Amino acid sequence: MSAFSLSAGCAGERDECADWPTGLPPRVIAVVVDATDGLSGAQRADIWTRIRGVAERAPAGSAFHLFEVRSEAPGGVREAARIGRPPHPCEVSHWSDNPDQRAAQWAPLYLRPLRDALGSVSRAGPSGSSAILQAVQAAARRFVESGEAQGHLILISDLMHNVGVDFYRRIPELDEFRASSLYREVRSRGLNGAALTVLQLPPRREGLVDEAALRRFWADYFTDQGMAGVDAAFLPVEGARP
Repeated sequence: MSAFSLSAGCAGERDECADWPTGLPPRVIAVVVDATDGLSGAQRADIWTRIRGVAERAPAGSAFHLFEVRSEAPGGVREAARIGRPPHPCEVSHWSDNPDQRAAQWAPLYLRPLRDALGSVSRAGPSGSSAILQAVQAAARRFVESGEAQGHLILISDLMHNVGVDFYRRIPELDEFRASSLYREVRSRGLNGAALTVLQLPPRREGLVDEAALRRFWADYFTDQGMAGVDAAFLPVEGARP
């Protein structure tokens, strides 16, 4: 729920919106979903709770771009949806707009389409490969195109990339990876300065993955691309695999 109350009168509206942030630059929020090994209902619920929090706090003019990792898509990734954030009722007045109408539209025009799009890509089912690095690079292009908007990458994945280099065989060190042709393909200036959140799923093959090496690779890769807040970006998704 937003902080705005549909039942509030004028004085209530002023109280509800007294601390509403203004003047913040819009954000381009790219959500990359790697559900190639499936997600449980508990995992989907936890992911939506986290994404909804980002959506509620997104500044005016922000937009979500949802990317799906799928082996049958060209390049292993497709952009599944774009959902723009409408004006919040605390950002308009009765003189120039209709705050009550904006409050009524907040969920049906924004939160529900975002939830439905996220639910669709998170229920896509098994896929033969996980082109995670290519999906991140595709998302970064939206940051380049956005001009002055701030970028925020949200990666939902077990991080087990297996296209061009197979992490199930061996997870490379960054220096080794930087010498590869794949690195030249997936590096992007669009990630420089962008915020990062990694909602990390447990690996399908628990006990067979060097989780320290996996975390080190991705942290080194995102740092190498100039992303912000990498050290605190990795958050476990609650709930067991299906």
